[in-house]
Amino acid sequence: MIPFEKIALIGSGNVAYNISKVLKNNGIEPYCVFTRSSDKVQEIQNQMKVKAVCDYNEIRDCDLIIIAVKDDAIKEVSLSLKKIKALVVHTSGTQASSLLNHLENYGVMYPLQTFSKEVDVDFKMIPFLINASSKVNLEKLKTFVNIMSDVIIECTDEIRSFVHASAVYVSNFVNVMLQIGNKLLSEKGLDISILKPLICETIEKAFVMGPENALTGPARRSDFDTINKHRLMLEDYEEEKKIYELLTNYIINKYEKL
Repeated sequence: MIPFEKIALIGSGNVAYNISKVLKNNGIEPYCVFTRSSDKVQEIQNQMKVKAVCDYNEIRDCDLIIIAVKDDAIKEVSLSLKKIKALVVHTSGTQASSLLNHLENYGVMYPLQTFSKEVDVDFKMIPFLINASSKVNLEKLKTFVNIMSDVIIECTDEIRSFVHASAVYVSNFVNVMLQIGNKLLSEKGLDISILKPLICETIEKAFVMGPENALTGPARRSDFDTINKHRLMLEDYEEEKKIYELLTNYIINKYEKL
């Protein structure tokens, strides 16, 4: 049984949109979505199919408030919730739970996934990193998150920040590598889709063998002839060449020690 009767979301971005959607898919209707912009109320209601409000008084009798806004806005938002009895949680991967410690009940529920409004994700597979200001709040939060996900990890703020940094490496930085690959291919009239089998196999091998054992390529085998050819090819791509050389040198130095 869900431990909360009235749930409010603050924010209408990708995270709030997807949490609202998965709750509705599980038969839980959020009470409302809060936005600071009165001009966006109707747009948000149409998009999220949830009542939108722009007055904090509308959410004062909620018993769970999920702050899903940009990191630098969390503190400001939370200060508008003083003297509220609800459990208030934010969804940031890096901001400390103590950012909310002026509230009576607070915590964090960080979904370890990249979200967009256009692509559905399987929430049951998404790890949620959680903590809370008391054991009672933690158990309530765990029960609530379990409605969405089967993977719940209780952890400190420090560990959550390290997880977030790791996620930047394997998601955001990998996306940049894909952008560079796409740029080089498109200038030769080719589509990035030709790399998809390679990308999928690379990721699969990394999880089967471990990333260190799965690595192949010219830097891994110290193939300097191929590396130098690549450097010459990248002469007209100053920024991309810097990235190539940085990662190549990192790999060479790392595997020389093994």
